[in-house]
Amino acid sequence: MIDSVDYIKYHGYISEIRDNVDNNYIWFDIGQKEQYKDKNGVDRINLSFFSARIYKEYMYKINLEVGKDIYVKGIPKGYIDKKGYRQNYIHVLEINGIDINKEPTLNEDGYWNGIKIPTEKEPMSKEEQEEIDKLIKECIGED
Repeated sequence: MIDSVDYIKYHGYISEIRDNVDNNYIWFDIGQKEQYKDKNGVDRINLSFFSARIYKEYMYKINLEVGKDIYVKGIPKGYIDKKGYRQNYIHVLEINGIDINKEPTLNEDGYWNGIKIPTEKEPMSKEEQEEIDKLIKECIGED
């Protein structure tokens, strides 16, 4: 049997962001509003949500924020929670046409691998300078 991966594509707006669930991932909910008329002709709105997760460093690279319109492509995943309920989510691979990967890069907002790089207008603290020096040494192979 050939291994294959199923993908899910979902469009909506970000309704909630949770960055304290675990150490590796940001979890967020994508919501949609379905408007319709019921059998009596009354306008109704049906809200639906789908959870998604990405690696934490990507929150800064793609500027996730509540209310932002978003289109994701990812792998459907699921698990049984502590109460015995099935929880489904999307492990995001692409957001708004941008591929998500684990390679650290500096984005236009000044974040590198999830760490804010201060500008000349924002002087670095001693701790920030030590962290930057450590990262530079790791990149160039010095210990």
